[in-house]
This record gives sequence, structure tokens and C-alpha cells, in this order.
Amino acid sequence: TGITLSPNQVKRGTELAAERGLPNAKFQVMNALEMDFPDNSFDIVWACESGEHMPDKEAYINEMMRVLKPGGKFVMATWCQRDDRVVPFDKKDKRDLRFLYEEWTHPYFISIEAYAELMD
Repeated sequence: TGITLSPNQVKRGTELAAERGLPNAKFQVMNALEMDFPDNSFDIVWACESGEHMPDKEAYINEMMRVLKPGGKFVMATWCQRDDRVVPFDKKDKRDLRFLYEEWTHPYFISIEAYAELMD
């Protein structure tokens, strides 16, 4: 089961699954911050290059943890910033982040450590 906000991605994913003979692969348009799935629905939750687009990182993590079965596996690949709590960002760091936010229209990044804290 795959979700996306893009109807075109759903269409392409469905086409590719059919070409590869994967009848159990299903794709649907759905908001990752408000999924329609019941609690404890999935053995594995895989989030690929979506976290950086989420305006509410805590809601995003909470929603994925909600649909993950107890003892399930969680895998996430997302853009992160370094943890700036020990060594604050300098002017160049801030400039580079601002460029990514503006150029790619990302709301903001958080660190791997911050994601881990949201999952605790």
C-alpha cells in the first residue's frame, strides 16, 4: 500500500505494479498527516522522501506510528539538518538552509536526533 498527494504518482505506481505482475500493490491519494487506515494496520511503514515536505513533523511521525503494528518495522529516508543544539548554525548554514526552503519550497528540516525524540 502506497500513499501520495499526487494522482499522477498513483497512476504511475499502479501501471508499474501491473507491468511487474504485483496484484497486491495498491496506491492511493491520501494525506500522510491524516491517514484513513485503522490503528496498527501495517507490519512495515516506509517513509521515502516525504518528511521534508511535512509542515508538522510531530503529527507526521505520530500518524505513522499509529498505523504501525506493535513490533513492526519503521524505515524513513528524508532530508535532515544537523543537530544544532551543541553547535549552533553559522551564517553560511542559515543561508544554505534558507536556500533549500525557498528553492524547493520545504517548510523546514529537523535533525535525525529530533526525529528520534519524536518517536520516543
